[in-house]
Amino acid sequence: MEYKNIILEKQNHVVTLTFNRPDKMNTISMDMREEIVTALNEIGEDDDARVMILTGAGDRAFCAGVDVGVMSARIAGQVEETNRKKITQRAGWHIPRIRELRVPTIAAINGVAAGMGVSFIAACDIRIGSDKSRYSCAWINRGLVPDGGATHLLPQIVGIEKALELFYTGEVIDAAEALRIGLVSRIVPQAELMKVARELAERIAAGPPIAQEMAKYGVYKGLLWDFRTALDFENYAIKVCTGTEDFKEGVKAFVEKRKPEFKGR
Repeated sequence: MEYKNIILEKQNHVVTLTFNRPDKMNTISMDMREEIVTALNEIGEDDDARVMILTGAGDRAFCAGVDVGVMSARIAGQVEETNRKKITQRAGWHIPRIRELRVPTIAAINGVAAGMGVSFIAACDIRIGSDKSRYSCAWINRGLVPDGGATHLLPQIVGIEKALELFYTGEVIDAAEALRIGLVSRIVPQAELMKVARELAERIAAGPPIAQEMAKYGVYKGLLWDFRTALDFENYAIKVCTGTEDFKEGVKAFVEKRKPEFKGR
């Protein structure tokens, strides 16, 4: 599919989804939202995709939230919901699609992540920020509450107290503070961001995709399960994995003292 507001590329099992409105600080328009969902569906159906990197075009912003033009149009009553699906659709309904992807996801944060931009990175499994990155839960500055599941996701990452402080104040925090509170796992120089993200993605992509998918599912479902339910799932997942060619290859490679070549089957 041809995309106008995003770029979708794949190389060596690694898919890179880039928000491509650098002149608008990669803010999310209505058309762009639909393209993101289509791209995520495409990635989810691609059996050759093993890792997704999410980033923004340019060096100013990862994603500065929803396009102000969209908000202004809503205030003016110019956005017309034309069918039942759109009328009942939750704000930020596209963000869970990232968390629900089977493949591991990495946010490569190349600049400002504000408002829904924070929701996007919070939905990713791993977050790597450049030394030029900045972060703000800017909803409060517009008289809004967080959306895109941020009230659920951010407290899991930085804790309830810190998440609420960020939600209450809309404070802009720099890369060093984001690292300190655990919003990102590492900070790298801007020029090296994509290199570092790709190296990690390729390292993950070399692993057994089925086992990785099951581990991801177990971790996020485990936030809702009790201990014994988690053990039950692990038992099921182990039985699934031991029936795969990748499991046999992993054991064989260990015995032969070589690097395994996983096929995802």
